[in-house]
Amino acid sequence: MSAPDSPDEDSRPFKVPADLPGNPRVIPRPEHRISRKNISKETLKVLYRLLNKGYKAYLVGGGVRDLYLGKEPKDFDVATDARPSRLKKIFRNCRIIGRRFRIAHVYFPDNSIIEVATFRRGEVHTIQKEDGVILLDNQYGTPEEDARRRDLTINGLLYDPESFSIIDYVGGVEDLDRRIVRTIKPPDSSFQEDPVRMIRALRHSARTGFTVEEETLQSIYQNRVELQKANPSRLMEETYKDLRSGAALPYFRKLVETHLFDPILPRLAEQIREHDSEHPLFRRLEVLDRWMVNKRTLTNSVLVSVLLHSVLLPEPALWNGESRNPPGVWPLLQNGFQEISTHLRVSRRDFERVVQTLLAFRKLRQFHDRGELATSYQKKTYLAEALDFLEIDLASLGQDTSLIDEWRRDYVQEENADRHTGFMRPRSRYGRSRRGGRRRSSSRAKTDVKTSAESNADKPPAKKRRRRRRKKSSP
Repeated sequence: MSAPDSPDEDSRPFKVPADLPGNPRVIPRPEHRISRKNISKETLKVLYRLLNKGYKAYLVGGGVRDLYLGKEPKDFDVATDARPSRLKKIFRNCRIIGRRFRIAHVYFPDNSIIEVATFRRGEVHTIQKEDGVILLDNQYGTPEEDARRRDLTINGLLYDPESFSIIDYVGGVEDLDRRIVRTIKPPDSSFQEDPVRMIRALRHSARTGFTVEEETLQSIYQNRVELQKANPSRLMEETYKDLRSGAALPYFRKLVETHLFDPILPRLAEQIREHDSEHPLFRRLEVLDRWMVNKRTLTNSVLVSVLLHSVLLPEPALWNGESRNPPGVWPLLQNGFQEISTHLRVSRRDFERVVQTLLAFRKLRQFHDRGELATSYQKKTYLAEALDFLEIDLASLGQDTSLIDEWRRDYVQEENADRHTGFMRPRSRYGRSRRGGRRRSSSRAKTDVKTSAESNADKPPAKKRRRRRRKKSSP
């Protein structure tokens, strides 16, 4: 059994992975660029712990795709034949999540999370409900079935850490070499099973510069209405991923070209067709992509403001802060969100921050032109997000934003809240009291015990106390 600190895989003789039914294509180490040097130590610990326990374990999904292309993966996923109940015993720093299918999240002290899933069976059954499509795929399977159930061929590869080889059941390596995005199943049935796969196909095309295969592209045109059946909360999460991807501009352009905007945000699609280059969305997305590449952190409400500003305030004079907010702007924004929530569900907290940001936009533009921020805005709780949105807009117009940096340094309070890191720390010996009191330190607890012992020093032993009570109670 190889270990994470074993000699480099390039110097070791190639051995064919064992127990591989289905006749997959196996790409040996000399024929690909994936090296364990580019895989996180935490992921290797998970892989080799499973292998040492006698289970199969592969690196799967987007991590294999990115490593093959020479990119740095954002995260790593592991697939294994160990069941979730067994994973819980193997990894103490593990939490089992999910209702539709149980998945293990293995936590590490550096806040990294490795997702470990049991191999799933390929067939996916769907149930249509009022709030969207629910997938039923909670059946365990083999590595081949797990690979064939995935959405795109380029996401269906497995990396074997024992032989350092790539296992390809779906033709993903060939498509990576040809720079093609293609569904594993026939595209019509694939998109009808899960309409979100249409979004993922365009996403990977935008991020990698690959071409969507012709049959897959035509199927997106034909099945775009199916996207209305997707769960609104799930669509919103997918949208956040794309806005943070660093490739939001080419992605949303592809949404417009394939008319996928029409079933989700029909008003925005109509505005873009009408105003074309004058619409502020694409110039703002260009700035957003630069920020994401430079690891700039933005809240969900800022991202929603960038995406939905023109939809919530449809008057073009409001898009650049040139006109006053119309009378009854609050109900206007509420109605706009209710209309959007049919397909994209924004949380109430984010909704409130978006409204505050958009209402403050014109005022902040005026303050920026004057060179001074009004006192009434200096302590606003939403000032940081409003300044982020203002800076995106000004930068998209090529204007200087150095004054915003000064305001941010002078007036934005940094949050010092103690956030949960995800690492599962051991419980303190002295936990919270049953009545919800504050946690006691060990020194306080020891002091309490000592004081209690001293106070009982003069009391008679328990047996004598019981005898006295009996004598008193006897007739």
